Amino acid sequence: KAASVRRPPRVELRDVTFTYPEASSPAIDHLSLTLEPGEKIALVGLNGAGKTTLVKLLSGLYRPTGGEILVDGVPAADFNAAEYLRLVGTLYQDVKLLPFTVGENVSGAEDYDRERVWACLEKAGLREAVEALPKGLDTSITQRLERDGVDLSGGQQQRLLFARALYKDAPILILDEPTAALDPLAEADLYQKYAQTTGDKTSLFISHRLSSTQFCDRVVYLENGRVAEEGTHRELLERGGKYAELFEIQSSYYKDKTDQEE
Repeated sequence: KAASVRRPPRVELRDVTFTYPEASSPAIDHLSLTLEPGEKIALVGLNGAGKTTLVKLLSGLYRPTGGEILVDGVPAADFNAAEYLRLVGTLYQDVKLLPFTVGENVSGAEDYDRERVWACLEKAGLREAVEALPKGLDTSITQRLERDGVDLSGGQQQRLLFARALYKDAPILILDEPTAALDPLAEADLYQKYAQTTGDKTSLFISHRLSSTQFCDRVVYLENGRVAEEGTHRELLERGGKYAELFEIQSSYYKDKTDQEE
């Protein structure tokens, strides 16, 4: 049962392989990785490195074609699908909001704990904006079902999804490019809130912006479905490998852009 899993849990990928049907090579190739209890890991790599596939494996949407995933020493395959899904909270880049109320979108239910929803909105930095809406938590999102519905900005939608992940309160949290629609200041604010409110969770964070990996305990650089480098942000920069090279390329892009604006 998911309720028997410790908070935060230890998650281990043991020699995991995953090959898509009719693919000539595996997307994840004999990968071994351990997420220690409460650890925040940043997963980075070029497009096609296997990041999205790994997320789907950890979230239970895919099953490994080789090896196994263990949660607190229990193979993921030993949980039934519904119980395993209770273990994982996800926040993706693609925003999927339903044309229901704010409270229903956060809780995923018609009958929900209103105080708990408000608390999650507070942690996500969205409470003040929701309090200013015509009906508060009962304000409908979009006008597809209600004429007085509202459209949230891209940043507000991402914060609402973060509140949804907090409301679910799963012990494993996966964030896949959650700040792609945010400007750097809003991104930094969301990461600060994320770091402050997820102490009882083991989490995996994916981003193309390497500057955002610095708040994580460890960075894992994925290449061709395998772990190519791992360490803290500073350690990998000092090592001068592929992570450092990619970070320098991104840094020079921002420097050039700033120089052009000046």
